[in-house]
Amino acid sequence: MRYTNHDQNPSAIFFNVASDYETAKETCASHSETLLSCHQFSELNEQFSYQKYLGNLGANQLLWSSCSSTKPTSQDGILSKAGKSAKYPFLCTNSAPLVKDVYTDFSSFPRASTTVNGTSFEGLRDHMALRFIGIPFAKPPVKDLRFKYAENWEGTNVQATNYSNGCLQYGWFEGDGYGLNPWGNSEDCLYLNVYTSTIPDSPSDDSKLKPVMFWFYGGGQTTGTASDSTFDGASIWVQKYIRGFGGNPTNVTIFGQSAGGGSCIDLVTSPKTSGLFSGAIQQSAGRGHDTVPDTAAALILPYIDKYCYGVNGTGEARLKCLQDLPAETLLNITYSEVTSWQSIVDGIYVPDIPMSQVAKGKAYINPVKLTSTFMPEEAQSLLETLLSPDMTNFTANLWTLEEDGQISADQVAEILESNLWLITNETIPNNGSTTYPNVYNASINVATDAQLACFSGQYAALGTFVAAFDPVWVGVHQRGYGLSYYDYYDLCTFPVGEPETPYYRCHSSDLYEIFGTYYLFDLPVRVPEDIYYTNAVQDMWTSFARTGNPNVNKEYLKARSYNTTIKFFENWEWPQFEMWDQAAASIQWLQGGYTTLPSLRHCKVIVPDLTL
Repeated sequence: MRYTNHDQNPSAIFFNVASDYETAKETCASHSETLLSCHQFSELNEQFSYQKYLGNLGANQLLWSSCSSTKPTSQDGILSKAGKSAKYPFLCTNSAPLVKDVYTDFSSFPRASTTVNGTSFEGLRDHMALRFIGIPFAKPPVKDLRFKYAENWEGTNVQATNYSNGCLQYGWFEGDGYGLNPWGNSEDCLYLNVYTSTIPDSPSDDSKLKPVMFWFYGGGQTTGTASDSTFDGASIWVQKYIRGFGGNPTNVTIFGQSAGGGSCIDLVTSPKTSGLFSGAIQQSAGRGHDTVPDTAAALILPYIDKYCYGVNGTGEARLKCLQDLPAETLLNITYSEVTSWQSIVDGIYVPDIPMSQVAKGKAYINPVKLTSTFMPEEAQSLLETLLSPDMTNFTANLWTLEEDGQISADQVAEILESNLWLITNETIPNNGSTTYPNVYNASINVATDAQLACFSGQYAALGTFVAAFDPVWVGVHQRGYGLSYYDYYDLCTFPVGEPETPYYRCHSSDLYEIFGTYYLFDLPVRVPEDIYYTNAVQDMWTSFARTGNPNVNKEYLKARSYNTTIKFFENWEWPQFEMWDQAAASIQWLQGGYTTLPSLRHCKVIVPDLTL
């Protein structure tokens, strides 16, 4: 992909329906387009190659073009001989504009539509894809539906041409102060977006449908929105409707990052999601966010009583009081008092703490194909400005982390006693210790291990040991690009043209690279390798969605002319993570490498004291 000039990439609409010339011409006109000129066919060689790989085009398949009403065109753009009444597939022009930034006005974009299970959806066509945005997947959770299980949305017509509100929240997506959320905030926020390249003529044949990747955004379960352009990215809704958008409901991969990765963990271990997906990619998923009802009640009841004082009767009465409160009152509690909301082990949707549920084996979870990935210095951005890079006292930093709830007092003692985090530039004997050039680096490593890496590594190892997942793939990104609004001290990226400059691979610095959305935020490509890395990562993620294996089929890469990813895999492959060989991929351009679970020795110190 050429991320700096998407609008210069050739684009056309392929109708794989045998039609006579007049019908082909009329079909293009109905979409406010014309038949594509035969002189433009040569620009689409890679696309023709891919369609042949899929079996949608024969090697010598002819197509209608605007060059002749009586002679179809070869894939090389050469006119052939055939009767005017003969029927062939055809290409139309695609004059739809490129979505260039967060503030794109979609009012002039051409429309696209599909109907499935009696419901019609009207969406948009842009330069690269079809997008159906702002689709309700549940009834608005307001008034009597607040604090209740979501109820299915029912309707027959959906205008999916504008992004929806983000949920009520504080932070980066509260309004548009950071240039991220021009769509506003509302309690009515249960919407999803579908991006697709294909609307099937007949959605009944699953073999012709495409794998589905179902994204869960992060944000600590308190911030974020499905409309975030970073992810220019209901499971029951997918099963019911996704065929109409060209997606295969029998091949769904859920994936998410940070709290979104934690949501994937909860879904994998929930009996309510059986059969809804077959794969999961957990990016920086951390230790999960589950707590038990009594603990949650003890935390929140003082604030409920503050606003519903005197409601000492039934649970129904207390619920009615909470439903009648202004939404802003509840939001203020979140901001000033209860700053995090955790999944509850309710015995219905969440039967047990995730690690305990996985330990029971595949009969007690959804035994999906699993990929788990990390960033090396997750905590640098997660901690925001809690620690200063100028600090020189490691012990003081540990107690600061303890006061903030990042680690426990017992962990502080064991970390100091272990002598595994050494601040020195000197070479030391290989006794399991790791050296760090400064206190800040060592402190970031402690918080990364405690909050994310150790739990996720243990989760993958345990799942492999009890054969809960098959297969398992583990990877560590060695390249990052910090989010523009989440780069404290400007340390999560390197300057343009200076890739050798040391920087932190921070939490969330894999997102621009996975979704390729640098350009929507006017961020520069620092070096060409940024593009090659993004290409490779996207190819591995989509390969996993197709096949359960991130090692991309070489014939597929050749068919698509994905030459940089072909080079990426020339002397490397992503190793499968197995009980007897816990190898992980070290992901970097040009050459990937191999590593083990993050900070294995460190985790032996930290994990025994992890608390939920």
